[in-house]
Amino acid sequence: MGKQVLIIQRRLPQYRVPLFESLRHRLAEENIHLNVVYSSPSSDDLLKRDEGELEWGLRIPSHSIRFWKLRLIFQKISKDELERQDLIILPHENKFLPNYLLLQKQRKDRMKLAFFGHGTNFQEDRNNGYQNKLRVWTARHVDWWFAYSSISVKKVIDYGFPENRITCLNNTIDINELIRWRESISPDELDALRVALDLKGKKVGVFIGGFYKEKRLDFLFSAADGLHRQLEDFELLIIGGGPWCDRVGDYVSNRPWAKWVGAKHDREKVLHLALGHVMLNPGMVGLGILDSFAMGLPMVTTDCRIHSPEIAYLDPGRNGIITDNTLEAFTEEVGKLFVNPGLRQKIAEEGIKDSSEYLLENMVQRFCEGITQALNTPHFYTR
Repeated sequence: MGKQVLIIQRRLPQYRVPLFESLRHRLAEENIHLNVVYSSPSSDDLLKRDEGELEWGLRIPSHSIRFWKLRLIFQKISKDELERQDLIILPHENKFLPNYLLLQKQRKDRMKLAFFGHGTNFQEDRNNGYQNKLRVWTARHVDWWFAYSSISVKKVIDYGFPENRITCLNNTIDINELIRWRESISPDELDALRVALDLKGKKVGVFIGGFYKEKRLDFLFSAADGLHRQLEDFELLIIGGGPWCDRVGDYVSNRPWAKWVGAKHDREKVLHLALGHVMLNPGMVGLGILDSFAMGLPMVTTDCRIHSPEIAYLDPGRNGIITDNTLEAFTEEVGKLFVNPGLRQKIAEEGIKDSSEYLLENMVQRFCEGITQALNTPHFYTR
């Protein structure tokens, strides 16, 4: 009988489905059976409209528990399911209650555990001492680490975890599929969508992402207003959803040059992105940088110090732009890209070139190699 591996996820966003489908197939070739456990999204997550589904995965209920300043998430996973696993891969989140229960069980039963995550919460208040201490403590009490990017690897090493037990995944999405969809779009199809949205289409800035605090929507709105004053044919296309939908709706309601189309996925997402010339994201940047690369849309963001680990992929001035964390600097750099098509094209081409470094098959290969190493390596954790 082959080895059993279980990946536990708090929820399953749609972009993770291709990863787990490919990883399950790849591991099966090594006689390793993969299963994934996940729960339904929270009410806030539902607003993002990005829920995924795995036919072979195990969807289980989850419950939210308030404990002091933490909102803990609890999933009831059967004892039989846990005990037959040779490796369990957990999300590295302070609020995920199963982590603490399994870390305790590891000590008793020598259960082999790994973390899959950022390495830290990049959006958290750096002065939140007890949360940081808890994160450092848990990070050192597993057998293996699957880190999102080189930034995550550095964080985990800084905690005192050995580098030779860390796999750098270069977290990604299915870029090849984005490129295939992009190449399938005809000029007539783009023109029809442009007419349907009532866009002139000469200088279109695109925002895509969730509507929540870290995305700094108020900054985006102020920058867009400034750009429209400077460039009369500037237009803003907003793609996404989330808890702050009302703010977005209010903003576009009296600005005919700003359009909000809701959350879009798969080819519909690519079709709408293809209307843009520059991607605007003054707040937290994560996997959206890969949409930027695949679509040839230069990303402009700020040095806001809350970016997710994927910011490691952005090389400022070459394949994207990171401005000072001021409205003036952000607006100025975006304006330069609109009035200088040659510069915009040069940055776009570098992003398209770099997209080949972050293909999903590369992440799957690294994940598979790391799982095999973790299964064949003795237990380890520091106290």
